[in-house]
Amino acid sequence: MGSSQAAQLLTIIVSGVAGLTVGSFLNVVVYRLPRHMSVVQPPSHCPACGSQLTLVDLVPVMSWLWLRGRCRHCTARISWRYPLVELAAGVLCAATAAALGSLWPLPSIAVLLICTLAASIVDADGSALPVALTIVSSLAALSLLPIAAALGHVDRIAWAALGGLLGLAAALVCDRAEGGQRVQRVALLGGLAWTAGWLWLGGGAFVAAWIVVATAATGLGARRRAPFAMLAAGSVIALLASALVTRP
Repeated sequence: MGSSQAAQLLTIIVSGVAGLTVGSFLNVVVYRLPRHMSVVQPPSHCPACGSQLTLVDLVPVMSWLWLRGRCRHCTARISWRYPLVELAAGVLCAATAAALGSLWPLPSIAVLLICTLAASIVDADGSALPVALTIVSSLAALSLLPIAAALGHVDRIAWAALGGLLGLAAALVCDRAEGGQRVQRVALLGGLAWTAGWLWLGGGAFVAAWIVVATAATGLGARRRAPFAMLAAGSVIALLASALVTRP
């Protein structure tokens, strides 16, 4: 294994571990932000008995497995969603590192995808997307522009702008999306467009599919809009795939 391959492998491992850690915090974010609670105070605690959780209880995925999905203090069941969110965040970050092949855009893309994961969970819970989440997503997407300029990829700025505009157009015409979702979609589609020039057309296909599904659901008299996770999952897959194909 060459030095470059070793460095790439190390980057993937570190990114995956960082993603697992962020995923643990993400469980706090998706529960507290929609309820307008602080994500810092009070510290993490068992919702059943109120006992404050320590490092033993908070190791991503491993604590849940070690404790067999139960609180260490009162043996109340801990939802399987907690380790699943942590694992999903770890996989997203590791996959982003593997697909990009470059450190410069890694933090921005990783943050954008983590926020998209959080937005999908919040939406699935039936809550409006928190403003803080959409702001972080937008800043992550916008930070790709100076990175593109610094690396000499000026063409990607144009693609990102086009992706954002088309993402906004899609959000405006389909499925009764609320404001926070529209901002999240623009940020996600902008990031998707940035990763791969003409391959962004694959992302455009996901937008078209979203519009078709949403229109059909509305036509059938569906009371709920199509879930945000549908667009998010397709866009994330397209983003990682296009980044992998066009990596330097």
